[in-house]
Amino acid sequence: MSSPTRNRTERAILEAAASVLARDRAATLPQIAQAAQVGRTTLHRYFPDREKLLIAAAERALEAMDEAMMQAGADQGTPREAMHRVVAALCSTSDQIMFLWGDKCMLTEVIPRAAPHLSTDQDPVIDLIRRGQAAGDFDVEVGAEWIQQVLWGICYTAFEQVEAGTLAKHEVVPTVIRTLERGIAAD
Repeated sequence: MSSPTRNRTERAILEAAASVLARDRAATLPQIAQAAQVGRTTLHRYFPDREKLLIAAAERALEAMDEAMMQAGADQGTPREAMHRVVAALCSTSDQIMFLWGDKCMLTEVIPRAAPHLSTDQDPVIDLIRRGQAAGDFDVEVGAEWIQQVLWGICYTAFEQVEAGTLAKHEVVPTVIRTLERGIAAD
């Protein structure tokens, strides 16, 4: 049975794991425990080994991204307004995105085990892009999947720039939106 304290502790460990590992793939479990503000023994009680921690952190990161996307309401308002909210949602989960997609091992080994039934059949971003193309807001000369990949690439690049210190965190959303819109806006 889980208690609110146990849930908070587990969540703190998982969020710290995503944040720390997004920046340093070789980070140790003690470093993650320190970032989560728990002892090493506590971390090991929740996650006895690195593999279990990685899988659980990937599950939590995917959940956080799903929650942010749901709150963004990609199917509401004009396509441009919705895209602004989607960009803000993606940026609010930058640690999770960097953690999940910053390493080939995560893509090929951990994510498939963390979310074996992960489906791309229902993708609110693709649906939004197609809606924007139908409305004449987004370029129809390129595919929705291409625009989505460009969006991911711009976001990921912005997150890397923040880590490198060349872009302030508060500049990420407007920079991504400006770059994206000038690249996908219909003539």
